[in-house]
Amino acid sequence: MSALLIFLVIVIVVTATLLYLYFNKLGPWKKGASPAPAPASAHLPSITDFSVDRTLSRPKTDTYTIEPYTIEGYTKNLEELSQNVTFTLNWTNGTGFEESGVTKIEVYHGVMPPGGTFPTESNDWVLRETLDKNNSASSLLNFATVTVKISGLSGIQAYSFEGRNFFKVVAYYPDATDPLELHNDYKLYKPDETKEDVDIDYGIVISGDELVGTTDLLVPETITYKPRLDSGEGQSLSSEIANQYYDFYYYENGSNDTPKELFSNVRLAPVNSDGKKFKLENGDNKKYFNVNNRQFDQEEFSGGSEIEIAESVETPGTDYDKVIMLKANINGEDKFLFGNNGFKTLNDDWITSNDKNFRRNIYIEKHVE
Repeated sequence: MSALLIFLVIVIVVTATLLYLYFNKLGPWKKGASPAPAPASAHLPSITDFSVDRTLSRPKTDTYTIEPYTIEGYTKNLEELSQNVTFTLNWTNGTGFEESGVTKIEVYHGVMPPGGTFPTESNDWVLRETLDKNNSASSLLNFATVTVKISGLSGIQAYSFEGRNFFKVVAYYPDATDPLELHNDYKLYKPDETKEDVDIDYGIVISGDELVGTTDLLVPETITYKPRLDSGEGQSLSSEIANQYYDFYYYENGSNDTPKELFSNVRLAPVNSDGKKFKLENGDNKKYFNVNNRQFDQEEFSGGSEIEIAESVETPGTDYDKVIMLKANINGEDKFLFGNNGFKTLNDDWITSNDKNFRRNIYIEKHVE
């Protein structure tokens, strides 16, 4: 009897112990403390509205004249003549700079010489500017407008700017194992395609003749390059571009200096990520553009007409190579906006003069309140 009692006691103790462990330590719902959720990936920084001004200026040395001879004040090599070139880079920061804690931005310049190559190894890029909290803290903020000037007059060892000039902008932030490229001209450059095949001929070409020609300049010569947004793999239009408002205008003819307004305070609402197709939204009434009556009368995005920003090679002999046109497919036919005269085909019977044809050139500028 006593043995049976002892056996029962042991069974009860073992059972109680197993129940305790199961319900308090080993149950399927007891997994220990839940780990803290992984932090959301930081919003990566990006830049928009990247453009480069190329300015050629005459040397600081004057040309002295002693009759009947002229003594040229500059008879130096291309490395020294490259000091007469200034590149002014402009861009707008998007979001992500403050979220990811960007600590510095580096700006690089590289030159592919005529007939040469640009393998993109580190020694092909020259670090020209560093923006950090010590010298340019405002450049590390979201939505900041940043300007960087690059020339041969910066105290670095002189090198020639003759050839195709590329620019690279990279950002450093704590969580990145490698710097993040915000812009890289060379990666957008397509060397196997002709200028007529691509929208933007990336890389700014400066010839030796242009460098030598700076000795004859009386006033600086500036050309602005504005590359289209890259639509490469994994990239799309940013909200900063989508939410920018613009003014559209045109000229009655090539000799008229008075612009005619088309639209004012209009947002380019992207249809996809190619950087060309949009629907136009009026910033005042928030309605979308209708190509049939050229009015902003569509309440919904889906009702707005699709507009493509197209480019065309301009007539030889003009001061520019390409023009921007607004194209829409109307009843299955591609038509272009000719100023306030409406959408027409390029061979429309209405186009009877160069002045009328000139009105297809549309100009777009940022809207200023």
